[in-house]
Amino acid sequence: MLKKKDFDHIFELLDEEVCDFDCGEICSGRNRESLPYCCDNETAMPVLYHEEYDYLRKCTEMWKKHKPKKGEKLEELEYQIYAKCEGPAKCDRRYRGVVCRNFPTYPWFDDDGKVIALFFSRTLKGKCYLVDRPALIRKEFIGTNIEFWNYVLPKVKGEWDFYRSFAKQTEKMVRRHGLNFILLWP
Repeated sequence: MLKKKDFDHIFELLDEEVCDFDCGEICSGRNRESLPYCCDNETAMPVLYHEEYDYLRKCTEMWKKHKPKKGEKLEELEYQIYAKCEGPAKCDRRYRGVVCRNFPTYPWFDDDGKVIALFFSRTLKGKCYLVDRPALIRKEFIGTNIEFWNYVLPKVKGEWDFYRSFAKQTEKMVRRHGLNFILLWP
C-alpha cells in the first residue's frame, strides 16, 4: 500500500522529462482534436493508484474519476481507478500522475525480478512519436523510472506479476512479428 510520503518521493523522483523537446507538439497534429496522444483521455485513459488519486485530489482539482459512458466496458481494476484530467491546456505539471510521468515506457526485469531497463509497448507505434526512437529518450528519465519501479512494485500487491507478465508477452509478440525488441538502458 502506498502512502502520502511515498508519493512525495515518487513525484520528486519522476520529475525528469522523457526527451529534450515537447514531443506532444509532434504527435498532437496526428491525433484526435490535436491533443498529444498521451494527454487524450479518450484514447489513452489514465489510471491512478487509489492512494495516488486521493493524494492528487488534495493538491489539485485537475483529476476526476472517469464516469463510463453508456455501454462502455472497462476492465475491472483492483488497485487503480480510471481517471480523467483537464488536458494539456490546464495541466499543472507538478501534479501529473505516475502514468503521465513514465509514459511511454514500461519496466523490464532481470531473472531475479529486479527492474533493469524500460521498453515500449508496440501498441503505441504510430500513436506516440517516441516509440521506436530510443535515442530520443533521456538517460536521466530511464534511470529515475527504473528506480521508481523498483521502489513501487514491492509496495503494491499484484503490480509485479502484472508488469512481469506484460513485459514477457510484449517481447514474444514483437519477436513473433520479426521486429526488434528495444530495451532502454540507463
